Amino acid sequence: MTISVPTNINDITLGEFQKFDVINIENQDSDFLLHKTIEIFCGIDLNIVSKFPLKDAEDIESEIAGVLSQETPHTTQFELDGVKYGFIPDLSQMSLGEYIDLEDALKETKTFHKAMSVMYRPIVKSFSNLYTIEAYDASPERQELMKSAPLGIASSAVVFFYHIVKELLEVSQHYSKTLEEESLTTLEKHSSPKNMDGLTASMHFLRVVSQNLKK
Repeated sequence: MTISVPTNINDITLGEFQKFDVINIENQDSDFLLHKTIEIFCGIDLNIVSKFPLKDAEDIESEIAGVLSQETPHTTQFELDGVKYGFIPDLSQMSLGEYIDLEDALKETKTFHKAMSVMYRPIVKSFSNLYTIEAYDASPERQELMKSAPLGIASSAVVFFYHIVKELLEVSQHYSKTLEEESLTTLEKHSSPKNMDGLTASMHFLRVVSQNLKK
């Protein structure tokens, strides 16, 4: 039987990672997590996965963990289903409604696709590295579409936004050093399929935007 194991983090979709995050919890049964990890990321029925030799299953899980550990630079443009999407060219020009929706969507991994629909919009015009994007569309259809976005692009965008906000908070002296230390401690917990083998998927989106930066 031929098994297609992802070799690049962008071979994995945001939606697949969200499914994985639901089961990748503390005290999860290791055998269940092992089999579900392969089912989700390789697209193989769980009944078939359960028949794999244990050593083969563990090798596949290890490969997946390695892929999830990959980091990618922030990407301003990507293509999805034949449509080119661009990251918001100027974050300072975001409307209050956009910012509120983005902030709310970044609270949990399960809503990160909504955050992606705020950060990335279809490109209307482009010239060289310059481009304009469509107005924000908060429709469930547009949000759902972003579950198919490549994980590497999604995670790096979230990390990029996190660092922008962190810098703003530091400049305005509202960013707590204690919060940062607590956030880093939290980041060091949860790893691998067995909590993702080290800090992965961009340190799980910087541990869900460092627990929302706790204003």
